[in-house]
Amino acid sequence: MAKRKNFKANLVKQSVKQVVQKTVQQAVGRSVEKDPRILEIQTKYQKNGLTFQSNNNNIIPRDQAGNIKLQESATDNPLLIIEPASTRILNKSVLKVIDTQFNYFKFPATTRIVDTDDVNIDLDLDLTVEQESEDVIYARYKPSENRKILSSQNGTPSGILMDELEEGQIQKRTNLYYITKQIKDSGADLRFRVKINFRYDEFLGPGDQSENNTTYFYISRNGPNKYLQRDYIQYFDFEDPFAGGGKILMYQVQNSYKDVVIANSEFEVGDTFGITALAGKNSEKRFSTINAAQTYWSITDASKNVDEWNREI
Repeated sequence: MAKRKNFKANLVKQSVKQVVQKTVQQAVGRSVEKDPRILEIQTKYQKNGLTFQSNNNNIIPRDQAGNIKLQESATDNPLLIIEPASTRILNKSVLKVIDTQFNYFKFPATTRIVDTDDVNIDLDLDLTVEQESEDVIYARYKPSENRKILSSQNGTPSGILMDELEEGQIQKRTNLYYITKQIKDSGADLRFRVKINFRYDEFLGPGDQSENNTTYFYISRNGPNKYLQRDYIQYFDFEDPFAGGGKILMYQVQNSYKDVVIANSEFEVGDTFGITALAGKNSEKRFSTINAAQTYWSITDASKNVDEWNREI
């Protein structure tokens, strides 16, 4: 009986001891959790996006290898505290690896004016591209209105209207292409492309008979050291194969063309070129008229493969 009583007393003592130990451990754990030093350690890890794990033996006893000491089937094992990671990666931890800060300006931007009298504005600017893009030779002209083609008893051609600049260099002389220093010094030959659209009209009265007209076109040249040569380059080509000798029938409309290259050696600075014409008849009843809308004179650099609008072919 005595042994049985002692055994029961021991069981009670052990149970009370275990309850006390657990209560103490829980109290110690709560006190440790509230310990400012432990909280500071936890905060440091949490701010850096890391999982905090306690190595305080008062909370979880560990061996020298860092393993938690647990005894199988033991009733006095320490409480196993599992700390979940509520934040795995913070922006701060990423920015420490990749620095994306803009360290040169602050916004909004401000300006500051510094007064100084010693400003060096001697700038060496390369304008080669702009200069090359400016074609000093190209020009395209046309008549501003329809005009009759004059006749002459002595066979002298007269200049025709070419006063409207469509593109390119501005005329220095009305109806004429002027040779500037830039054109001459370029060493380029000139290509003249001319198209003249014209028609012949007759207003016949009683007893009048229809007559053909004749029309001729030329390129003229003049200059400070040259006399005026109205037929410097003679005879244009006619679109109508039956218009040989410049013939044109009543109410007929024709096109006349000239495509010619003038060498750089053939002109000097201050020379002018123009278009002249000569009609066989020019009266109130019989006359030939140039159609301005279908007529042009284009001057381009002969070394360039361009059309009459100076577009590269």
